Amino acid sequence: MRRIGIFAIIIGTGIILLWGFLLAAGGVPEIRTAPVSITFHLIAELLMGTASLTSGILILQGIPAGTYTYLITSGMIIYSVINSSGYYGDTGEWVMVAMFMVILISTLVTDTMLLNRIFQAGKDR
Repeated sequence: MRRIGIFAIIIGTGIILLWGFLLAAGGVPEIRTAPVSITFHLIAELLMGTASLTSGILILQGIPAGTYTYLITSGMIIYSVINSSGYYGDTGEWVMVAMFMVILISTLVTDTMLLNRIFQAGKDR
């Protein structure tokens, strides 16, 4: 569980910092070209980052809600990395696509570990 909590905190912190840096550096041209679209995208990304950070903290504190919160959060992560891969694939930034695929696989692995733990706990009752 500790690894899952740490993973969630890294993902949450990483996405929030990434967007902070991109916005501060003027690296989001969509602010001018597609302001409504990017605003909704930013809200979704920041919600995902906050949910990931929160679930990771809850898991590390041993609070059971963290487990279920992470399962919801992981769906947000999966959607985000697939969507972002398309964006970066269009721009030819294959290193970013590869990074997102690593995050995707890692998220699926953590989901499997977590679900296995939940099902095992159910059998032990």
